[in-house]
Amino acid sequence: MLTKYPLFRLFLFYALGVLISGYNLYAVKFTYLLAFFSIILGFLFLFVLRNDFRKLKRLAPFWYILFLIGGFLNTSVRDSIQMFGDSNYYYLELLERPIEKQRSFSAKAKILSNNKTSVRPTNTLLYFEKSAGVKDLLPGDKIELFSKPSEIIGPKNPNEFDYRAYLELLNIHSRFYIKQKDWLLAEPGSGLKRTSVKIQFHFNEVIQNFGFPEKESAVLQALLIGNRFALSDELTASYASAGAMHVLAVSGLHVGILLFVLLNISKPLLLLRYGKLVQGIIVVVGIWSYAFITGLSPSVMRATTMFTFIYLGRFGKRDVSIYNALLASAFFLLLLQPNLIFQVGFQLSYAAVLGILYLQPKFYSLIPKPKNIILDKVWAITCVSFAAQLATFPFSIYYFHQFPLLFLFSNLIVIVVTYAIMVFGLFFLFIGSIGVFVPVTYNPLHYLVWVMNYSVQFIQGIPNSVVYELSIVRLELILLYITITLMSIGLVQKSFKLLSSALAFLLILLTFNVWENKQLEHSSELTFYSVGNNTAIGFRRGKEAVLFADSTFLMNESKMKFHIMHHLWSQNLKDLKLVSLESEFELGTNEMYRNKTLYLENQKVRIVDSAFNQSEFNQDDIVVLTSNTKVLNGAMKVIASSRTTSSNKLKWKEYYSDAFVDLDEGFYSISLNKD
Repeated sequence: MLTKYPLFRLFLFYALGVLISGYNLYAVKFTYLLAFFSIILGFLFLFVLRNDFRKLKRLAPFWYILFLIGGFLNTSVRDSIQMFGDSNYYYLELLERPIEKQRSFSAKAKILSNNKTSVRPTNTLLYFEKSAGVKDLLPGDKIELFSKPSEIIGPKNPNEFDYRAYLELLNIHSRFYIKQKDWLLAEPGSGLKRTSVKIQFHFNEVIQNFGFPEKESAVLQALLIGNRFALSDELTASYASAGAMHVLAVSGLHVGILLFVLLNISKPLLLLRYGKLVQGIIVVVGIWSYAFITGLSPSVMRATTMFTFIYLGRFGKRDVSIYNALLASAFFLLLLQPNLIFQVGFQLSYAAVLGILYLQPKFYSLIPKPKNIILDKVWAITCVSFAAQLATFPFSIYYFHQFPLLFLFSNLIVIVVTYAIMVFGLFFLFIGSIGVFVPVTYNPLHYLVWVMNYSVQFIQGIPNSVVYELSIVRLELILLYITITLMSIGLVQKSFKLLSSALAFLLILLTFNVWENKQLEHSSELTFYSVGNNTAIGFRRGKEAVLFADSTFLMNESKMKFHIMHHLWSQNLKDLKLVSLESEFELGTNEMYRNKTLYLENQKVRIVDSAFNQSEFNQDDIVVLTSNTKVLNGAMKVIASSRTTSSNKLKWKEYYSDAFVDLDEGFYSISLNKD
């Protein structure tokens, strides 16, 4: 069991402290915690001075409290929000190269000074107006901004992704929208990150210059050097639906493959006197060199650090626990940057590796080792895929709301093909960078990537290959992981106590789901969504729902998904109808949509987009204004959209008081009584 490793328990308490601070679960004065931390540290240090290490082992609770407070303090120091007032001058350092979007370039940056006054560095988001100069910016460059930051807007609809809260967990509390005339390069940067990005650019040109087809070139750039910006939305969606998205992000899989290749290539060195030391140097230098040519992105740094600790933990003569090595890497990364724990990539990476390390050997031993080497490798890869998927599927549902059913088949193909692409690809980059064209390398790469793309798109095209519209809340996520952990360890150790505990947590999870579904089945709700210049109204009765919206909005899949679909998915609907506000629709005897009016369970909703006769509705009506129409009286509730002017909104607010709703401030929802 993992808890037998001391580092696991210490890491657990440190991570808990980071989570408590990051999610603001408990408020306490920083000075009090710092004083308490100092007292405990001093108390434990006295035993170190006296060489009384036996008592130190008995004082384990104090160590746990020390690490708990340490995690809290480390996160709190980095997360404090700074207010900059009305200043319109900022001096910043770019943390990454600008990424080209549809309308702008975006980049993370660190604010170094405000109005020429030094401040404690804090992060921000930059959105540059498109111009030639932005493309030349690199990490480490210092720029001057003559602009004011804007607040990051929180979610305006239920279950909408809270981008503001997510950025706050990463210590980002502001953003700048920058016109071409509002910035200038103050000082060219320097450092490893900048050099690494330049090398990544060089290898990117190598791939592009050798004439690979567009799709193959995009996948090679993503897989070999971590440049995912050339991938089309269609290709990305195919890999995500097939459960193979991890292939396109340089991370643990790629670093692990390189580690395996380097270990096998350097095996003959073990015959030499200092061969093991030389092999260790080659392996560590090799994987860090690969991280360097991929731009030292967070995912690569995380994976490289993780595998470095794992390998070095196994490198010595003493058998060091691989779990301690893995957790040491996580602990090291979180000491430097505690907010990493809130990043989806960090959570998925460590969950997957822990699952593979613990579960894959158990799955592999379920059947006798196949004598055929091909069958043996197929079974081994299948066990790796299943272990990784079991360890990560709660995160996948929580963040991405989908589950690929054919992941075993897709991973069986992409892992094997990725291994071959890595071997041929790294050799290709080396010889290609010196201008040598070798068909024996180019042709296999071309066809390997084509096969992988075709396989992924074929699997995506199989009906019902992916379960969509899944939704769980944070409590269900925690309960799922507790259940999976207890069940896995209980089955391995054949512990009735652990299995009983797992079933108890599973029962709690199922009870929560049953209660949630019962609440939904016996209620009906009318929701007016905040979707900018569009109109979207949701009507739910039990497990059935209808979404009334502009046809342009219904056709915009990305806006629908971002603003509304997460809310609808969370209600576990059995049936969802989409109705255009330009059409007519009849739901049943008492529910219909006629002449811009919704009749829903004795509630009438009038959608007004032009001049109207106010005598047409009474005090029980809800009026939704989608234009700049004047309203004087006669409605129970007036709901204004973004299309109306601010002056009219002020008049309506003054006249209707609490009966006025401005959707620019957020959604509005009411419960309807069922007949």
